[in-house]
Amino acid sequence: MYENLCYNFFVWDMELMKRGRKMFDEMFDEMFQDVENDSMEYGVRLACADESVFAALAQYYSHVEEGEPLCNMPVRQFYPELEPENEPSVSTEEVPWRNTMLISDVQVAGVPLEILREQDVICIYRTGSEEGFASCAEGLTAQQEEDGDGIRPAVFCFADAAAAKAYVCGSGVWAPSSSQVVGTNLDDVLPLLASTKGDIRYISGKSLLWEEMPAVDRSVQGVQLICRGPKDLSMFEVMEKAEAIAACFSEGVNILWQIEIYEKREILAFFVRKMPHMGA
Repeated sequence: MYENLCYNFFVWDMELMKRGRKMFDEMFDEMFQDVENDSMEYGVRLACADESVFAALAQYYSHVEEGEPLCNMPVRQFYPELEPENEPSVSTEEVPWRNTMLISDVQVAGVPLEILREQDVICIYRTGSEEGFASCAEGLTAQQEEDGDGIRPAVFCFADAAAAKAYVCGSGVWAPSSSQVVGTNLDDVLPLLASTKGDIRYISGKSLLWEEMPAVDRSVQGVQLICRGPKDLSMFEVMEKAEAIAACFSEGVNILWQIEIYEKREILAFFVRKMPHMGA
């Protein structure tokens, strides 16, 4: 996928980087100009109690519809990118939907098991104790089943509401490819961030100014970086920054990154650790 290709490119062509930004950026542009993001074949059906999340996602889409409430939560349907001549004729039945739920650990108890099992992705965030959150996450992953295309539902466990909402709105997993210079899709992030039975992962998030660095932390097992900036943001700069951030963690930690067009330069960083208090 995009970022995996880019990361490999970063590893084997450091010498090119040293020879100059312009040459590096031109080679990168040529390398990726014909690559398309197939994640946009899906629409997003999102259930979430906080409607501000809908507003944040809606800015990326030309077509958003209100869906039937789910467990007393409002629902919005975000259509994938379509050719202009096809938009009027497309119905919800013709769009493959990715059912997504953004809920707190407290809300999980009020959602019937059959509804949880119908989701493609569940993003859950902690509001209570770490012990209670670990137990909740363990219960969710116990509902996962192999459906032929992978494990369903995919479960993402966030340290707090802010991290969960920032990820849904900014990760690119649910945002259109038009906003991504180098993007990700769900298949890219699942191996790094998703929890499964016996392997529960704990995701925290931090917004960094471009000049900032995350704290050194050897307990981090994986990192996703969302590098945001104006259209003139240099790929050379992004590569250098990603290399510097990688040095904050143990050698061999997987780092997934993407680039998003944005009004200011910043980095949304998401750190994956082992879920604390498992089995408590």
